[in-house]
Amino acid sequence: MTFDNNYIIDDLNKCYKELRSFVSGDRVVLSKLNVAVKPEVYQLKEQMATIGYHIYSPQWKNEIFEVSSSLGSDTKTAVGMAQGGFMFGIMEAVQAMMNDINAREFDSDFNGLHKWKLYIGNVVATGKEVAVDDVKIYWDVLKDEIAKRIGNQDICYIKIYAANGGDGKFVTGECRINNNKIDSLSKIVEDMARTWGNKKFASHKQFFLLKQEEESLKEYPYNNADIYDAVEKSLMLYERVMNDGKKDLYFQVLEEFLGDDSLAQDIYNFIPEAFAEFSIEGVRFSESVQFDLRGNVRTFYKSQLATYYPILNAAAGVLDSGVLKAPQKVFESLLYSSASVDAIKQAVDDGSKLENLILTDTLFNVSDDYTVR
Repeated sequence: MTFDNNYIIDDLNKCYKELRSFVSGDRVVLSKLNVAVKPEVYQLKEQMATIGYHIYSPQWKNEIFEVSSSLGSDTKTAVGMAQGGFMFGIMEAVQAMMNDINAREFDSDFNGLHKWKLYIGNVVATGKEVAVDDVKIYWDVLKDEIAKRIGNQDICYIKIYAANGGDGKFVTGECRINNNKIDSLSKIVEDMARTWGNKKFASHKQFFLLKQEEESLKEYPYNNADIYDAVEKSLMLYERVMNDGKKDLYFQVLEEFLGDDSLAQDIYNFIPEAFAEFSIEGVRFSESVQFDLRGNVRTFYKSQLATYYPILNAAAGVLDSGVLKAPQKVFESLLYSSASVDAIKQAVDDGSKLENLILTDTLFNVSDDYTVR
């Protein structure tokens, strides 16, 4: 038996017949939810399976993405466990959101009040020693910090993963907002797992979904696919002006090319910092950035911004895509224009070690008509 994408699709389709499911190309459409799921088998071993799931809806600006991994006595069992973790984890929360079941009210502030409906998913647990009797255990601890780190998205999804190997073995914790790991919140989750006192391996996985109310949602013109396209074209443009010896004209040409001053400034400012963030290991980068807005310096978490992490992820993807003729040359040229690289170089020259470095916020000087979005 071959456990490929088609096997996963057929299995999901059989499991979701009550939601009027059907197969359409490389995905399963769940008609009752107005949702489609595209699975991808990432890794299969004799006793392990790792599967990625892209979840789409025409009601959302961007997809929800989840990776489910599991061990089993054989490959078929491992695949079944991974599928079960997906269905009883993130998909239970998606069903609650799309059917508006058990919603709670939640508020945050990002250039004004934002009102949300909160949907708390199941805690998918392994190991009987750490059974959960309160589904809100992680939310109650993290909710105030999460409120500081969400912006003007139409939906946000927060993933919690905690694991303790038992008997003093490894302990790990992870908190992701829209699939971007938040180190400070991950440390809180790790500290919670450290208190379990279990003797055998145990883990928890849970999702929180936030859907912003129409009354507070401020429409943003781009989704992540649009930003990827803009980053790809911007890097191709940068390669051209670099080869022509006209790098000093890059921003002017970029602004004219994109036709959006704020997006042009985000791409111009964020890509060098993004290259530093995903390529320099050991350094702890700040979770926030600052903007000089007409003489008023304001601080925002990166996860609040509509563009920071999408630009970071897009820049990494474009480098690997093959569209640039000399991607390494483009990467190095932009990397060494990063303020973070300058700070790291100065610290190392002064005798610091990379693994001990904790960077402060990068301050971006932006134009008077720039809009934080």
